[in-house]
Amino acid sequence: MAAAKKSGTVELRAIQKRHVSFRIVGISPLIQHQWGEKAKRMMREKHAGKKTKTRDVRDPKKEFEEAAYRNRAGKFCIPAMALKSAIVGAAHKDLGVEKTLVRKALFLICDNDKLIPMDCDEPEMVEDMVRVGQGSADLRYRPYFHRWTVDVKCEIDAELLTLDTLCVLVNRAGFGVGIGEWRPEKGGEYGRFEIDTTHKVEETAA
Repeated sequence: MAAAKKSGTVELRAIQKRHVSFRIVGISPLIQHQWGEKAKRMMREKHAGKKTKTRDVRDPKKEFEEAAYRNRAGKFCIPAMALKSAIVGAAHKDLGVEKTLVRKALFLICDNDKLIPMDCDEPEMVEDMVRVGQGSADLRYRPYFHRWTVDVKCEIDAELLTLDTLCVLVNRAGFGVGIGEWRPEKGGEYGRFEIDTTHKVEETAA
């Protein structure tokens, strides 16, 4: 009669959580285009099958103001998910770091609205011509931030994502992916950034 096999046990190591803080500085203007409440309402009505009304007279200044991301204190911000998506987008298995690994090993620390405040000058209102629908043209009034920096705080699983690897990914994201409208990922040259080397990168236990 064969001897019974002993059941094996698996020892799982605790997650090596670390907090990392650094500053990114824009190396090209940042263009933002958040959907305003009016645009959201019109889309909801369209999806609900309601007939759309004749287009109202446009208010460029209001469209410009609503296109920027602001927190509840009124400070200009960037969406945390936009930055994380850029960092994830810079990862690739050919570089030895897969996107799925970065997604589960990196979490940005932000407010309840998922926004990270910027240190920036007042944005410039710019009128851009864009293609919408089936090739038709329209005008957009959007904020251009010419000087912008962001203090970033995040939590990482240090066993999966080291500090050095994170810094390389952030710089790669700023160089070739970017955030905002007309970023490199979408064929433009805006929304590029890099880690501010004059500001200390800090890593502490979570």
